[in-house]
Order: sequence, then structure tokens, then C-alpha cells
Amino acid sequence: MISVLYIDDDPDLLILGKRFLQREEDFSVDTLEHPVQALDRIREQHYDAIVSDYMMPGMDGLALLKAIRGDGNCVPFIMFTGRGREDVVIDAFTSGASFYLQKGGDPLVQFAELSHKIRQAVEKRRAEEQVRRIRSEWEHLFNAVENPITILAPDHRIIAANRASLEAVGCTMAEVLGRRCFELFHHRENPPPHCPLVTMITTKRYEVMQMPVEAMNGRYLVSCTPELDGDGNLVSVIHIATRISEQ
Repeated sequence: MISVLYIDDDPDLLILGKRFLQREEDFSVDTLEHPVQALDRIREQHYDAIVSDYMMPGMDGLALLKAIRGDGNCVPFIMFTGRGREDVVIDAFTSGASFYLQKGGDPLVQFAELSHKIRQAVEKRRAEEQVRRIRSEWEHLFNAVENPITILAPDHRIIAANRASLEAVGCTMAEVLGRRCFELFHHRENPPPHCPLVTMITTKRYEVMQMPVEAMNGRYLVSCTPELDGDGNLVSVIHIATRISEQ
């Protein structure tokens, strides 16, 4: 279900718009004539999308949009108005509007376009939220692993490190990002002998090697797993160290 709040000071247009939009079985539309009331409603109730006119008494559509964004609410917002001034369009997009549509013409056509834009904006927003959830879950798992794990660029530079890695070397994330792994873990200016990453860059296959890791005071089983793009080019490397013995 897609919940929509439609705001316009023209009650006849609200009735018409609600009727057309709710022809879509998964649309639920609430309407309000006053933007100040709409802002209060939005602060109390969740909506998947907001559709608003521009010229309204008490508060125009841009002021409503800016107030919503000022509350930290990123709900998709579609300006649906008869005004087509370029400065208003630019201000709307700068302030965080998802789309800007002009009224006029065949109601069937304009509300079909509005319905399409609502669905497009909501699907984009939901996809972004899903990506954030997946990333958050991945980061939680990444940091929950007890073994030191780093994500490396093909040039050995560290682009991510889990909590175990940072604790093992006594550094913050800011201190390790961008450093080459052999500088951080081995205190060397070049990769150590038998470095599995050096071998993996050639083979583009999983490589593993037992080796001392000076910065972590022990001997480790170090593995490197390649991440390749669709053309087989090396994009990044998952570097995992498992302690075997003390140094």
C-alpha cells in the first residue's frame, strides 16, 4: 500500500485527484486544504509520499517542503501546481522535491502522470532504505567477526577495517584508511615475502599463507579473496587474518 497526503486549497481538485489516484488499488489518499494543518499531520502520521500545490494561503508549497525537510523527514515530495516559474522549480529541487509537475490539460493524463511519479518516487525511497538496512546489517556482521578483516584496494590500500583489526593494531578507522596493508601490519615499505595478496593479484583466485604479522604480535593464517567485476577485473580484496600462535 502507498499512503499519500495530497494538499491543495482547491477542494474540487482534491476530490478529483483522490478519485483518480485511488483507482490504483494500492493507493490510499488523504487530502487537506491547509498546508499548516498538513505539516501537523505529517509530524503525527507516516505517509509514503506528499503531493502539494504551490500557491496556498498561509504557507506555500515551498515553505511546506522546507519545513518537512527541516524536521529531518525525507518523505518523497511532489510539487503539483499550475505555476511554472523557473526560479520556483529550481528552489523546489534544491529544497529536496522529488518531482515538479504542472497542472493543466486532460485530467486523465495529468493524474496518470502524477500517479506514475508518486510510484516512482516511493519505489526509489524504499530501495534506498533497503540498501541502508542491508549496509547496516553487513557492518554489524563485519564488526562482530572476531578475526581481523580488512577490505583492500588492488594497490594494497585499506578501504575498510572491522573492529577486530582496529583493536589488534591499536588504531582508529581514520588512522588506517588509505594506508597500505604491509605498512600497517608488517611495518615494511614493500609487501613481505610470500604475500598472498601479491600472488592473488596475478591468479585472481583465493590465496592463503602462514606468515608473521608484526603489528599483531603473532603468526597468522592470512587469506585473500578477490572481488571481481563483470569483466573479471580486480575491484577489491577481502583480507582475513587468523591467529595461529604468538610471535
